Amino acid sequence: MYICHKKLYKRSIREYIRIVRRSLTFREQYIAAQLITNKIMTMDYVHKSKRIAVFINFDGEIRTSLLIRTLLCMHKQIYLPVLPYSEDQCLLFLRYTFSTPLIYNRLSIYEPEWNANSIIPIEQLNVIFVPLVAFDNHGNRLGMGGGFYDRTLQNWKHQSNYVPIGLAYDFQRIPTQLLPMDQWDLTLPEIVTPSYRLISDVC
Repeated sequence: MYICHKKLYKRSIREYIRIVRRSLTFREQYIAAQLITNKIMTMDYVHKSKRIAVFINFDGEIRTSLLIRTLLCMHKQIYLPVLPYSEDQCLLFLRYTFSTPLIYNRLSIYEPEWNANSIIPIEQLNVIFVPLVAFDNHGNRLGMGGGFYDRTLQNWKHQSNYVPIGLAYDFQRIPTQLLPMDQWDLTLPEIVTPSYRLISDVC
């Protein structure tokens, strides 16, 4: 009964925040993207990083096109997530440039056209920017429910070559006592919003 209640509660949180995200105007989305990109540009380890993974926004998530363009202009190697063939596998990361063709995947999210030569092992990445639906002050992350990032980044603390960083709007933060977490849910060391940088206690 408790497990069923937790699943329903997670679903209600997802539905509410996704509605709020989708209700933002283009101007609100653009300003948030600018503020987040500006904050990321102040991070010393981002400047030192060579290989950075960024998601393409979907369903009202923080717009990442400005961040991607900015990092490419800084001559960073950019990688985008690609869905695996099976629901229980991890994400793959493929190289992206200004000329890389993008296609819709089965979830209607843009990803690079498949090219086996463009795949990078996750251990070779330096930074992975991560989408999320909700988070708390401890960096606990609630995703869309597919579990792709939870599986892909479950061992990030033992793979010290890269750091996962969440990107979100301010309103996506909710009190810890209201965020139901399962043992497989990802905890992020850092989350960036338009107004602040949250450094969690897992750092």
